[in-house]
Amino acid sequence: MMKKMFIYALLTLLAFVMFISALGAGGANAVTADASADRQDYFEESYHAYLDSNGYDGKMASSTIKVDISTYKASAGMEASVVNGAVVTGEEGTITWNVQVQEAGFYNIEVTYVPSAGTNSKIERKLYIDDQSLFDGMNQLIFHRVWDNSGDIAEKDGNEIRPNAVEKPEPMTVYISDSRKRSLDPYKFYMNAGTHTLSLESVKEPMEIREITLKAAPEVMAYADIIKEWKQRYKVYEGANLVYQAERTDDYTIGIEKSSVDVILTTDYSNPKTVPYHPYKIKLNTIGGTSWRTPGDFMTWRIAVPEEGLYRLSFRGAQNTNRGIMSYRQLKVNGEVPFREAAAIPFAFHSGFVHYVPGNGEEDFLIPLKQGENTISLEVVLGDFAMPLSEVEKSVFILNDLYRKTVQITGVVPDRYIDYEITKKIPNYAETLQAESGRLKKVVAELVRITGEKGEKTAMIEKMQVQAERLSQKPEDVITELATMENNISSLGTWITTISEMPLQLDSFTLSAPEAKLPDAKPNPLVRSYYGAVRFLSTFFVDETMLGDDAQDNAIKVWIAAGRDQAQVIKNLIDQSFTPNSNIPVELQLIPEDVILPATLAGNGPDVALAVPQATVVNFAMRNALVDLSKLDGFEELRGHFEESTWRTVTYENGIYGLPEQSTFLMMFYRKDILDQLGLEPPKTWNEVEHVISVLHANNYDFYMNGQELYPSLVYQHGGDLYQGSGADYGIRSGLIGDEAMSAFNQVTRFFTTYRLPVTADFPNRFRTGAMPVGIAPYTTYNQLEVFAPEIRGLWSFAPIPGTEAEDGSVDNTVLATTIDSIMMEASNRKEEAWAFMKWWIDADTQAQYANALESVMGSAARYPTANVEVLEQLPWATKDSEQLARQFEDAVGFPEVPGGYMTPRAIDYAFRSVVTSGRNPREALYLNIKQVDQELTKKRKEFHLSYSEDPASRMTGRNPQIEE
Repeated sequence: MMKKMFIYALLTLLAFVMFISALGAGGANAVTADASADRQDYFEESYHAYLDSNGYDGKMASSTIKVDISTYKASAGMEASVVNGAVVTGEEGTITWNVQVQEAGFYNIEVTYVPSAGTNSKIERKLYIDDQSLFDGMNQLIFHRVWDNSGDIAEKDGNEIRPNAVEKPEPMTVYISDSRKRSLDPYKFYMNAGTHTLSLESVKEPMEIREITLKAAPEVMAYADIIKEWKQRYKVYEGANLVYQAERTDDYTIGIEKSSVDVILTTDYSNPKTVPYHPYKIKLNTIGGTSWRTPGDFMTWRIAVPEEGLYRLSFRGAQNTNRGIMSYRQLKVNGEVPFREAAAIPFAFHSGFVHYVPGNGEEDFLIPLKQGENTISLEVVLGDFAMPLSEVEKSVFILNDLYRKTVQITGVVPDRYIDYEITKKIPNYAETLQAESGRLKKVVAELVRITGEKGEKTAMIEKMQVQAERLSQKPEDVITELATMENNISSLGTWITTISEMPLQLDSFTLSAPEAKLPDAKPNPLVRSYYGAVRFLSTFFVDETMLGDDAQDNAIKVWIAAGRDQAQVIKNLIDQSFTPNSNIPVELQLIPEDVILPATLAGNGPDVALAVPQATVVNFAMRNALVDLSKLDGFEELRGHFEESTWRTVTYENGIYGLPEQSTFLMMFYRKDILDQLGLEPPKTWNEVEHVISVLHANNYDFYMNGQELYPSLVYQHGGDLYQGSGADYGIRSGLIGDEAMSAFNQVTRFFTTYRLPVTADFPNRFRTGAMPVGIAPYTTYNQLEVFAPEIRGLWSFAPIPGTEAEDGSVDNTVLATTIDSIMMEASNRKEEAWAFMKWWIDADTQAQYANALESVMGSAARYPTANVEVLEQLPWATKDSEQLARQFEDAVGFPEVPGGYMTPRAIDYAFRSVVTSGRNPREALYLNIKQVDQELTKKRKEFHLSYSEDPASRMTGRNPQIEE
């Protein structure tokens, strides 16, 4: 009855809207994206200095020099070989060629390459000429992979499923240029006459190099000059509008390619004019948006054109996420930038979809296309924002350095009544602040010129500029404004991240006659209201927690306690590879973790649950709610793909009740620039840590560690264990009573009592500013720093945590790891099918696909902390970083869960705080809290009918009266 009423209401509303819509339609809503040929190409400072030092006057050498790539020299560690005339290079080491130059002058460097099989990561290299890195841009060169996004979009129950992008390892020819797209022209390198060396150092991913040529890149003419020539050669198109879908192939859009798996198809519910559209079902009707925002990422469409001629090109899209910023794209037609203005076309902010028509303010641009197949490409560039971005980056670097020097003198919390004589101890203190104030003032003026207004994007800069100006007049006031200065510098770092992102969502693009009327980009308001009402009413009838089909009697029920993006990726994988191959339907639902057990007790639980924390796994196992997976066929084969110690997190009473999906552990992060400045090396042992802390404190820096989080790892490094007992008796008593655990506790608390380390701190932010140049934190902090601290990119790294040195000189770097796991419910009546699903899900190939797809949807900040070393090797880590992770993986030990074990972290925290804040003796504090742990362990073991000990004295002797009886 409810559904019938719903249908009648919709029909009535539809008839009303159609009547109103007939009275008038929305406007065309066309917006011109003005591009200028007068835009000055911005040169990053070190590159600008390089050009000036070599007398660059705009002229290039006329010679063409082709490098004989077969005559190379490979360094130790570089795996290189010649295959069919091309040089295949590995992920490590350096390869060098000799170059004979006859004509002195400036050259561009053209490279033809083919990406070799690797991960989905971009290829990264460093360039050296005569063994020198001549400017900053040579330290990060990006060579893109190309992914084919032309696959058919499958549909299930009206919902479209995102197709897999398939890599196309085809030859690509590029000029070496700024990977961050600040400069729009290729890099220019000065070569005097004679013999030179050209070297490429591998940073990430293998590649095949086919040709290297030194020559001048073709000059791109201004539109006003080239259009005259085109009009003599081509006829101006006068036919009907030709609409090409940006996200899918059809008779007009023949193929779609992209440079990154990060660029994905998206669903737009906001605008019924978007094709295809449905108010509540998933229609992948757009591409890009926030997933297409990184400078250098491009998309290429292969299109069918009915006749040769000059066409007006327009894009139906939305840039509605970055207010106050224009997203720039470089347009290429058939692989070439057609005119100078096309090097950086702005797409301004609008609240919804509009038609962007590139032009110069006086006329819309026309482009020449041949009959048949053509290509249209858009690449993310910084355009006019290159100068503000680079200048703010430089300012942040200088102000951070000034802040660190200030803290070296005053400490983080200075005394306002002390005269620190800062201007005497730090040369040019006031002058530096004055210069940075002037720099930031110019940046604000440039931003106002670009955007036409002051807003949130200028407010952060103005705040820092005003403070710098004020402190340049009264430097002594920095004592009271130090915390504000740190926050303002951090805000500038956030601004850099935001301004460098250039999102753009596209639905389609149109080729048309110059004066043709474009179709409406926005719907009639009443049409929009109608579909909004339908979407709202659908929430009462459509179960959005259900990602699979409607409930089927033969489907296994899988619940996941994660976000919708993660669940949708899993659903896509199920539909693409599990169900078609196994013929087992899966009903996937998003359910909170704490619902699983009550639902199971009520008879409505799942067969399999994913993304379950290890504590919950053992908690369910204690209650006989889970299947012992170690007794199932195929488990032993699967077991060998994980480190043996990983299974400790899901082991209970000699049974294994979960499959590890994710594993996280601590790593040591360090700022290379600051350690080099202080003459320090990253510490490898705890004795070295004490020395590093002393030097850091002498210079008013700090060291970060979470004592309570670190302590269990130190227990194992000292040879102890968190619990006593073995086999089924493991966890019968606390192991913290042992001398090894006591010694470890004394060591970790000494860092806070003797060296006065802060108990709590915002480590990522203080690491970013340099106040804490070394710290121990979960390795997932890497993702946070990589994305949100671009101003220190290349200045930091991480390594395994310091270890405990043994008498024989060996170092124990053991670290405790925690896991997120998959489980099978004992109440399941489809265990065989559920086990098939779990084996498929935990397989290295599936996990790698999931990890890469997740990163493509949510960005590199969502890099998957896999529990499988095989999967780790397939993730887009830089070689040096993956090596460090693999080293720590080898020394990772699963954190064991036992009945009542939740009391152990609490006891450690209580004992730690009583020592650090109240000055209690470490051994005494830990001993008093162990009693609480033992009581809880005994209570829980009694509850679950396990062996237990009630004799407190037996903790010291290791006796278990109950077992002995």
